[in-house]
Amino acid sequence: MSHDNTGNTADSAGVPWSGRTLTAQPFPGDDGSADPALLAALEGGDLVAITRAWAPTRAMVPIVAVLGEDEAELVAAQGDKSADMALVTLVDEDEAKVLPVFTSVAALQTWNAEARPVPVEAARAAQAAVVEECPRVVIDPAGASVVLPRPAVWAVAQGRDWVPPAEDPDLLAGIAALVRAVPEVKAHRCEPDGVAGLIVVLGLPPGLERDQVRATTTRIGELLLTDQMVTERTDSVRLAVRSV
Repeated sequence: MSHDNTGNTADSAGVPWSGRTLTAQPFPGDDGSADPALLAALEGGDLVAITRAWAPTRAMVPIVAVLGEDEAELVAAQGDKSADMALVTLVDEDEAKVLPVFTSVAALQTWNAEARPVPVEAARAAQAAVVEECPRVVIDPAGASVVLPRPAVWAVAQGRDWVPPAEDPDLLAGIAALVRAVPEVKAHRCEPDGVAGLIVVLGLPPGLERDQVRATTTRIGELLLTDQMVTERTDSVRLAVRSV
């Protein structure tokens, strides 16, 4: 079982996503350079440390001019130019949308000299990624090119620290409560599946028929798939079965 987004209109704290628009914020004294703590975290390569270092910073997001169909025809006919500004999104190898963000003006211009840098709080950039249905954020795609997984992006958007699912006490407690609702499951444990995924190992009594095992795992899968905290805080959840 895997998922890319929840489709919910509010986050797990009950705060609506609607109205969380990307708007420029004033940063007095900002010279467009990168935050030293963030650069150190990027160099270290630990995704949790990078997410925590990025969350309180100012991010640069790229805005580019986009010609509408009518404007494009006008340019062709008269050489005039009229354009709207649009937030840039990318498409990764899985054909999923990704929001590029930058640590500095220089990093953005290295990537695309035509793009306009707009300074925003990292949390607002993360909220924009949610609104634009970008599962991931990539920091400095022409440099460090560190990709934050969707659960990390949602955590920053919600203003909370991100930890991998297998280390998230609230998530693990929530899964334990879901599993206890199915009496056929006698034990369980959660294991990491990559940086943002989870494997839930179910302990079932020996001697169950195949149909019973299938019905139990289907029930657990449905509970996990429809739980908002699980869908927000994991990129994917897989089930495994063992006898106890």
